[in-house]
Amino acid sequence: MKTKRLQLMIMATLFLGVNIGGASVAQGATLQNKNVVVAKKSTPKSTVSSTNVSKVNTTKKSSFRPLVTKPVAKPVAKTTSKSTATPTVAKPSAKPVNAAKPTTTAKTSVTTTAQKATTTGKATTATKPAGTAPKPVAKPVATSAKPIAQKPAASKQTTPKVVKTTEADSIKANTAVITRNKVGSVMTPATERIEHVPNVRVLLGSRSTDAKVTSTANMVVLNSNNGQVSTISANRGTSVGVQGGKIVVNGKAIDSVVTLKPANSDAPFLFEGKGYRGGLTLRANNGKMMVINSVPLEDYLYGVVPQEVVPSWPAAALEAQAVAARTYALHTMEQNKGKLYDVSNSTDHQVYSGVSGEYQATTNAVNKTKGVVMLYNQRPINALFHSDGGGYTEDSVNVWGNDIPYLKGVKDYSTGTSTSNWTVTTSRQALESKLNAASKGVGKLKSIQLTPLGNPGQQTSDRGVSGRIKSATFIGTSGKTTVDGDSLRSILGLKSTLFDFYVNHNPAKGTGKAYHNFTGNNDTVYIKGHGWGHGLGMSQWGAAEMAKRATPGDANYYQTILRHYYSGITLKKMY
Repeated sequence: MKTKRLQLMIMATLFLGVNIGGASVAQGATLQNKNVVVAKKSTPKSTVSSTNVSKVNTTKKSSFRPLVTKPVAKPVAKTTSKSTATPTVAKPSAKPVNAAKPTTTAKTSVTTTAQKATTTGKATTATKPAGTAPKPVAKPVATSAKPIAQKPAASKQTTPKVVKTTEADSIKANTAVITRNKVGSVMTPATERIEHVPNVRVLLGSRSTDAKVTSTANMVVLNSNNGQVSTISANRGTSVGVQGGKIVVNGKAIDSVVTLKPANSDAPFLFEGKGYRGGLTLRANNGKMMVINSVPLEDYLYGVVPQEVVPSWPAAALEAQAVAARTYALHTMEQNKGKLYDVSNSTDHQVYSGVSGEYQATTNAVNKTKGVVMLYNQRPINALFHSDGGGYTEDSVNVWGNDIPYLKGVKDYSTGTSTSNWTVTTSRQALESKLNAASKGVGKLKSIQLTPLGNPGQQTSDRGVSGRIKSATFIGTSGKTTVDGDSLRSILGLKSTLFDFYVNHNPAKGTGKAYHNFTGNNDTVYIKGHGWGHGLGMSQWGAAEMAKRATPGDANYYQTILRHYYSGITLKKMY
């Protein structure tokens, strides 16, 4: 019995021991599981965290790659990326807007105001498609050179819309052609290069009164034979004027031609408080003093490009303008070799503001394209440009009568609201008064003989390939008169010759059909037009729009723009 009890006690003890051990194991397992759970919770947290970051990165990458892998199909995506690059220079945009009256003609002066209004609109237009563009714009400014990487996300939204458009297809086809032509770095055999950057002589104006010149460096005074006459100490105000057919410096008559040149070529000088690079040549001419800035071509471009475009535009547009401005200057220099100066500082040639007009973004564009020139038959072309093509540029023969092979009408991509489309409202009486003032009066107007404005690409006897007016005939009670398009634009004070008349029918409310007959009562005349400038060569707002759609990473897209607007040209790096 005792033996059995002992056995039972031993068994019970063993049994209880097993249970206690099991509980311990279970508890340990539970704790272990808890740790596992914690680990699992912890992991998800960190996973979520890294997932978020990963997602952001992935999004950026995924949105960027498509743009790069499908540049042709989605050139517009470039818009966003380039557009981002633009804001980098957003600071200068305030001034540029004024300067953004790009035109080789007198149009520039008028463009200033328009551009101011349009600049903001333009930038907005560029970012609108992206939807989130405004955000990236702020970032790029801070990141400066790397806005492109941030913009892709916005591009993603823009792409779908643009790819469907005809414009996108057109740009795609254009880019494909350029690619086939192997556009890339521009190379020129050493034998064809210009050894040194040439100097351009810029007429700053003529005056009969004295002026003041100063420089932070010593200035040498040279006579007409380039012989040194004297030296002017740095920061010393120097008086210059004209007297008796000679230039007078600090009260001393020296020669009919005098040049003041800073001893340090990097030091700009001030003429009447405005800074310029290079040297200052003063020439006595018919009782007045011609003031000419002789400056290296590249330095000249620093002060030209920001006056002709908006510095906050995408880099490719600024680079295209730099090449066009350089080419235009070289062409004009060849034409004016025997004259007293090469170009003026106004819209008669190219607007030039010296050092005070420079911006970093445009200076970068000039440096990036240094020495690159557009040639046709191995000569610099007359690289005309204008503010806005209004949908299509024109053949030169239809504007100025000269058939220039590289100035042909092509599709323009500008979308600037105030420059691409405009309407002027006037009256029959006012129209008659303007015709009379221009010696084109025909009495009381009855009708206008003019082919209605249609789709571009098909020219008529009185309209060019873009639809610009070549001539219009006004018929009145005392006869009729035919006025050429350029004169008509001037007489009526319009932005371009791409327009039509809508007598007593507001084109904004009607079918768009033109009306050319007058009732003889209180006729209201609506003039609806497109574009700004003569329409020859490169459309600057169009170039900006193309640049916004450039493939990210395409460092030579400016060449695509130039080859689009200037037919059959070659690009050469001359120095």
